[in-house]
Amino acid sequence: MTGQGGTVSAVTGAGPSPSPLRIVITGVGLVCAAGADLASAAARLAQGPLTPEPPDDAAVERPWLLPLPASFKAEAFAEKRKDLKLMARANLLAVAACKAALAQSGAATGARADAGLYLGVGREPGKLEDLLPTLSHARVGDHIDLDALVTRGMDWMHPLSSLKTLPNMSVAHVAIALGIQGPNQALCTEAEAGAVAILEAAKAIQEGRCPWALAGGADARTAFSDRLAAARMGAGDVPLGEAAAVFVLEPWAAAQARGAAILGEVVPRTDEAAVPADALGDCGAATFAAALALALTGDAPVSVGAGPVAVHRGQPAATASKMGAPAIHLRRGVEPVAITALGLQTPLGDRWPDFIGALLSGHSASGAIGAFDARNFPVTNACEVADQHLIERLPEPLMAELRGRGDRRAELALLAGLAAAEAWGRLPAEAGCVFATGLSSVKLEQLDQDLTRFITAEGTFDDVAFGRAPTAARPMAPWRNLVARPLDLLADHLGLRGPRACHFSACAAGAAAVAHAADLVRRGVAPAMLVGGADSMVHPFGMLPFIRLGATTLQSDPERAGLPFDRDRDGFVMGEGAAFFVVEPVAAAKAAGRPILGLLLGAGTSLDAWRVTAPHPDGLGAERSMRAALADAGLDPAQVDYVNAHGTGTPLNDVTESAAIARVFAGRKGPAVSSSKAQFGHAIAAAGALELAAVLAGFAGDRMPPTAHLQQLDPAIEVDVVGPEGRAGGPRIALSNSFGFGGQNATLAIGHPDLAAEVRP
Repeated sequence: MTGQGGTVSAVTGAGPSPSPLRIVITGVGLVCAAGADLASAAARLAQGPLTPEPPDDAAVERPWLLPLPASFKAEAFAEKRKDLKLMARANLLAVAACKAALAQSGAATGARADAGLYLGVGREPGKLEDLLPTLSHARVGDHIDLDALVTRGMDWMHPLSSLKTLPNMSVAHVAIALGIQGPNQALCTEAEAGAVAILEAAKAIQEGRCPWALAGGADARTAFSDRLAAARMGAGDVPLGEAAAVFVLEPWAAAQARGAAILGEVVPRTDEAAVPADALGDCGAATFAAALALALTGDAPVSVGAGPVAVHRGQPAATASKMGAPAIHLRRGVEPVAITALGLQTPLGDRWPDFIGALLSGHSASGAIGAFDARNFPVTNACEVADQHLIERLPEPLMAELRGRGDRRAELALLAGLAAAEAWGRLPAEAGCVFATGLSSVKLEQLDQDLTRFITAEGTFDDVAFGRAPTAARPMAPWRNLVARPLDLLADHLGLRGPRACHFSACAAGAAAVAHAADLVRRGVAPAMLVGGADSMVHPFGMLPFIRLGATTLQSDPERAGLPFDRDRDGFVMGEGAAFFVVEPVAAAKAAGRPILGLLLGAGTSLDAWRVTAPHPDGLGAERSMRAALADAGLDPAQVDYVNAHGTGTPLNDVTESAAIARVFAGRKGPAVSSSKAQFGHAIAAAGALELAAVLAGFAGDRMPPTAHLQQLDPAIEVDVVGPEGRAGGPRIALSNSFGFGGQNATLAIGHPDLAAEVRP
């Protein structure tokens, strides 16, 4: 990841930009190996460096560990004992640090519903042992048998076990514990993720998206799987740690008005001295955030930077009279951003004209699963990209990087990203890349190679044998692949040196990534951004958790597999795919004569703050997300004529989402509404990106996208749902909804290309 420096100012869409608000720090929560709070951690480090501890087993000799003090009981921060079954250690650390930061900040804790929450989160934080019961009972000899997995193994899979492996669950658990419902991001980009989250939260406050925010990082890297991966990747000399560091950020004037103690100021990093980030070991996504927190201790005013952000310790020099009133007002009419290229890998095809034709004609890619023998599997249908040998289409250097890894998600991402870049032309080196992703692809044969042969007769893992086994081609086993690896491969191959970020907010990730990339272009941080999402969960271990949760359709007939808004819907059909876009200023696109596919007018995000397993029953998070997108774009609801709904086809989602849409557009007939998931499936982290492509297809084909398979509209759904044949006359202004597991929601406001003529230079 590269820095996101530069001057930031709010964009109003009319008149000169106002001076940026000064963003200060009024609370810090730090939980780390040096101590369970900021003061004790700083005091301990003042005595000298920490001494790493050897692991308590002989499985991996190095790296050594820097764990939290034994006196710290992370479990105490679970609201209920049953929550512990849903929470990885990183989630507990995040909740602990956020509560500590709020306690120090004081009165800023008053209006939590509107607050923002921006966290750097770790990669797949679940424990290896969570897989043991299922693997043990699915074993036949030294391999996993698919039939045994179905008949015996899946009964040992807790329906919610996969929640521990989702990095965005730290955001979900903090939101639930503290009642935070405002804008948010879950950034999963290794050491700098927490620092990027701090900068993004400061920007959100400056741009009027929230009055104050919690921001930082949380990660735990002390598990056996983390130690093994570090050793195999040649990082054994760096101790592994665990930490959470969270800042309370608010406008300087607001903090002054309530008499808050100000610890420092947040600014984009320019040439500030870098803060050492090794005192606590490799704490993953919390590494730089923890270093910044420690830099706030002491008396002398200093400026220190980590990644893209810097903190100035102590009281800002500016006076209150220069800062203006503490009130924050939602900005109106941000500058639109042009979408000028795309690249696709979808179940409806990878060529743009083919995708448009298939989507608008109502064609569904639902069919018998081809990725594995699913004849005896509970779910037999999926929407798959036709080519099962994607890697062979990649350039040789990228093919070599992915050979032997079995990372279909990465292959989809690279092919779509390269296609978007080629369609645009040669992207400037200053351009950046934002990527939305999900969990690693895990095929049964890979589990056999990486895990099954190390299960003992007693049903435990032989960690010593596992740690000594040669797996040079798979250094990240058992997870195999870093979630952000496709981002780095793509950006490096294209020579992009601009900002990079990886979003992991479950099914909202694709839309959240697009919104982030558009913001970076608006701020002038990069002249253009390559942005997209990719995911592939069409494999047994990808689908089983959703089956156990009752989220996937059990329909054997492909024509009835996936029925958004239908009276007989019973869940979604699993999909896969990738969609990437190039976004840039409208003026730059016009000057270069590049065709504009659509305009990103604004975006909104929200948190349900309800349950990790279900959205708010009244759809309040969905409603807040849509209203935030309208406010961000300066749109009146009456201007929107189409909504591409999240529309999963589950009994719960479709009713709550349609009720939220009806409230947002109350007092009028409301826009046309459809769901594309019956056509290309639910692509999980890539869903928002694919559905943005569906909206652009509606623009290109001058037709409202259909809701395939719809036969009997559920009478409880009181919105104008487009039928399976589509509707003549395409949208002019659309919203696209994406709602993630764990309660992260994102909505994009998208304009027809013709509207570009109305955008002032």
